[in-house]
Amino acid sequence: MKNNKQKKSVEQPPSLLMAIVNDLLIRHWLVSGLALLLVISSMQLAKTSHQARKLTAEFQKLRKTEQDQQVAFESLRLELTTLSEADRISSLAKKELGMVEVTTKNEKVISL
Repeated sequence: MKNNKQKKSVEQPPSLLMAIVNDLLIRHWLVSGLALLLVISSMQLAKTSHQARKLTAEFQKLRKTEQDQQVAFESLRLELTTLSEADRISSLAKKELGMVEVTTKNEKVISL
């Protein structure tokens, strides 16, 4: 009888953790696998959405920079046109009207 009592005291009842692991991983392995795949898929979707938002923000920033550069370019082109127009008028005046640049030798003062 003592041997019988010693065997009973040596045997430990199964732990709750081992019972849960046994139940989830061995008996219901398909459900556990699907749950794991669902979690991984959700994490990947969140990562992809975050990257898409970052890229959209960067795209908007680049678009704004491009618009600012376009405005600056058009402003400089207008300034160039204005300067070339004055140069064109000056060259026409010299060619067609015979005007010359004023120097100290050919300067004339008219007083009334």
